[in-house]
Amino acid sequence: MPHTSSRLLLPWLVLAVALSPVGAAVAGKITLTDEAYLNVNLLMQPQVQLVKDGAPVGHVGTDFFLRRVRLLVFGAVTKRLSFFMETDQPNFGKDGRYDVDFFVQDAFVSYELLDKVWVDAGFLIAPLSRHNLQGAIALDTVDFHSNVIRFTPGVGKVWRDMGVQLRGFAGPVGFRAAILNGVRGSVQPDGRVINPDDWPRGVAMARMNFLTREEDLFFQGIYFAEQPHLSVGAGVDYQPDAIATASGVHDSLALSADVFADVPFSATLELVFQAAVYHYRQGFDNPNSGTGFLAELGFRIGVVEPVVSATYFRSRVDAQDALALRPGINLWFKKHTFNLKTEVALSRTGDISEAETGIAGTAQLQFFY
Repeated sequence: MPHTSSRLLLPWLVLAVALSPVGAAVAGKITLTDEAYLNVNLLMQPQVQLVKDGAPVGHVGTDFFLRRVRLLVFGAVTKRLSFFMETDQPNFGKDGRYDVDFFVQDAFVSYELLDKVWVDAGFLIAPLSRHNLQGAIALDTVDFHSNVIRFTPGVGKVWRDMGVQLRGFAGPVGFRAAILNGVRGSVQPDGRVINPDDWPRGVAMARMNFLTREEDLFFQGIYFAEQPHLSVGAGVDYQPDAIATASGVHDSLALSADVFADVPFSATLELVFQAAVYHYRQGFDNPNSGTGFLAELGFRIGVVEPVVSATYFRSRVDAQDALALRPGINLWFKKHTFNLKTEVALSRTGDISEAETGIAGTAQLQFFY
């Protein structure tokens, strides 16, 4: 596998080195008036994956595809009135499939009611934790730790839901509180009623910024910062009578707590760390009920950053656990505009003590402009 991995990563490295001298990115910003502007951006994330036993005869499987290809359109009409919209067509070409959905991933309008206090309305990310509020453009790892983000099945799309949100700051404390559709009231084929009163879903998060305040709409996994960041947060997601399992109808509850630190020692040396814990109650016989953990640690030296991440989910249902360790190296040629991220994922699912270890190597080139 190491020889195959080196051979397949070589084209990405050659392309990255060839293109690395390009100038600093300038967003596609169109100024309309003193207050009004329009931004149009493109995100592409080509990937190559090598998967143990991924070939039909049991050898290493290979796959080239676009992990994400997004069009972002956002801007402002006045100083207080703004909007954001983006599309996605994830995993385009993965496993030879080119019929994957093209869809709107985010679409909302924002109005600044008070200084640094906004109301957002539309299709929004559920604000449970800092990790799931990060932008895919600015992750410090190849991808999200999706295995520990376990929202109610069938709700919204890609962690988004329709509704309204209050977002802002009270001094060093940032907050987001949303009322969302969640699970709609319905009668199941077996006669059981889900969400009989059609109550909406409530999701909220608060975080304390001890140093530099994080004012990003989408948080970043690494800031390439001149000023240090340190924050802790907690979140909750609740909807009554939202899930039906064999044991009955249950409330859906998720709790989170997390910490994030980005410490620059100089322009070329930077330590980044984040960790989070999640607890889900969606019925005692539901595999998504349980407790999950994630952690990331990276140290950037110039454009090179060794990084390691780990996730663990302990389900309330026997033999439904998940464990993963992902060491990797990032090459930040032009920060979040142009970079190459690599990792090797070692994972076990089911009965962790008995499960076979899965191995997958991934290299992802990112272009954002």
